[in-house]
Amino acid sequence: MLVNLEMLQSYHKTKGLIMAENLKGKYFIASRGFYGTNSVTYHNIEIEVTKYNHDYANPVTSFDWGDTQTPSNLLAFAILNTIASPTVARVYANKYTQSVIKNFKEDEWRMEAIEVARWVNANTDYTIEIDEEDALKVERETAERKKEEREKEKRRIEREKEFQKQVKEKLKRRSDKTLTNSVIDTLCKELHIKHETLAKILDVPMQTINNWRLENEMPKLALKAIEFYKTGISFKEKNSKLEIEANRFQEEFVKNQTQMGLYETELNKYKKFINSLDLPTLYKKYKEL
Repeated sequence: MLVNLEMLQSYHKTKGLIMAENLKGKYFIASRGFYGTNSVTYHNIEIEVTKYNHDYANPVTSFDWGDTQTPSNLLAFAILNTIASPTVARVYANKYTQSVIKNFKEDEWRMEAIEVARWVNANTDYTIEIDEEDALKVERETAERKKEEREKEKRRIEREKEFQKQVKEKLKRRSDKTLTNSVIDTLCKELHIKHETLAKILDVPMQTINNWRLENEMPKLALKAIEFYKTGISFKEKNSKLEIEANRFQEEFVKNQTQMGLYETELNKYKKFINSLDLPTLYKKYKEL
């Protein structure tokens, strides 16, 4: 028994070291579907949760979360088995359900794998070795990167505001209001789009659009591309109208076919009625009178 315990501890620590290298940035992502078609993925790979049914006296056919019932316990088992080991899952699935799984109330949620390892370390007799310093370093780097991105976006907005300010100043200095009726503004108004959308259509930076506004002209290639864009929109509109007309004709055709079928049915009934009268016999009797 002592040998088996040492082997288990050795296996668990080895597994912990392997998982610790990859836990950061990996997530469990769950989504609740209709009629029990729930799904949960780990690092973009779906987990076959129901395959762990053999560990239950009364197996269930689906898993869930948000309570402490067997389906939620099955999900807890699968998560602990994925991050720790089958032994940890068997011993602590109920506790993990009570502590974590029952608290997921949304239809969709995500949880980082390293949080599972931290729970195992804090609430079980097992240890998954995690380099918390490295994890904190990654978190700090992520926070710093997001801060830099926010600062970058802030500077971009400030530059845009400065440009708008310059445009307004130039507008005030121009008496003919050429800029307010520039080819760019007229084009965007015609197409019912924003300047940013025009930049995406032409695949050019926003600064290029702003320069064209100031210069009140566009390169020939850009104008040609817009003509193609307009042609495409016109084609889509015409195609949509043709599809509507085709559907209307199809409906009328089906309606007429149905009506013809009704007429044919009535005609057949009338023919049967005429035949049932046996007019030749009636006429002969009439002549004998």
